[in-house]
Amino acid sequence: HHTHEGRELTLVLWGGYKDETGHFVRGDMSVADASVHHRPVADPDEDCICLIVLEASCRFTGVLGLFLNGLSRF
Repeated sequence: HHTHEGRELTLVLWGGYKDETGHFVRGDMSVADASVHHRPVADPDEDCICLIVLEASCRFTGVLGLFLNGLSRF
């Protein structure tokens, strides 16, 4: 699970994934901001390749969030 300091733009290049905001497949684009807390999960039948552009850092939430946030600063 994570949220964002700024916007996150995701373009699905291959496969698909789903999260709390919907299901996205090849050619779809999603936009998430600081109000979105989500956990993208690739579709089980094939790999998912996305181009992701972030305005600012991701902030991981959940059980491992503190550990992962510390690692992402390096």
